Formats: sequence, C-alpha cells, structure tokens
Amino acid sequence: MKKAVILVVVVGIMLVLSTLALVALSLMTSESRIAEHKIRRTRAYYAAQAGIVDVLEQLRRGSIAPPAATPGSGVSYLIPIPGNTLPTTVAIVARGVLNYVAINGQAYSCDAASPSPFCVFATIDYHN
Repeated sequence: MKKAVILVVVVGIMLVLSTLALVALSLMTSESRIAEHKIRRTRAYYAAQAGIVDVLEQLRRGSIAPPAATPGSGVSYLIPIPGNTLPTTVAIVARGVLNYVAINGQAYSCDAASPSPFCVFATIDYHN
C-alpha cells in the first residue's frame, strides 16, 4: 500500500515538473522570436537610413539626377549596401507628387509644403 501511494506521489510530481518545463520552453521560444524580430527590425531601420544617406550623397555629387518637378514624377533605386543582405528600395519623389508608387508597390507622397524640391523615402522587406 505504501509503495502505491509513493508511486502516485512521484508520478504527480513528475507531471507537475514536466508541465513547468514545457511552459518554460514555450516562453523561451516566444521570447527568442520576439528578440529576433526586434533585431531584424533594427537592422532594417539602419539599412534604410544608410540607403537614404547614400542616395542623398549621390544626388549631392551629381551621379544620379533627381526627378523632374512634374506631377507623377519619381525615381526608385535598389541600393546595395555593403555588408547588408536586405533589399533596400529608395524612392525619390518630386515635391507636390501624391501617391507615387515605387518598385515594391508602396505609395509615397511628397506634399507641396515640403521645404526641398523632392522627398526621399526608403523601404526594406526584413521578413525574409
């Protein structure tokens, strides 16, 4: 009789410990996914910033031309950033242009109140 009670208690404790271990594993997996997503999002943000800086520098040097200030005008560039594997699309849109659609289907608007002759936007698909 005593052995049966001890067996039931031991099995019960093992079930509780197994359940706690599974819950802990689930939480660690979830936190790992959240951390990976945050890392990818941060890398994408800085890659987009680098793409914008690169395009602005190319505009300053004159190696690329800004879009003409006519309705519907805009230019999209796929910018390779050294050491980055994320595809960075940078769009240059003339001032006053609404809903210019870049390569990846994203719509950009550069309202007429903009202080510069054009606006620069960057997008990155960091989910890959």
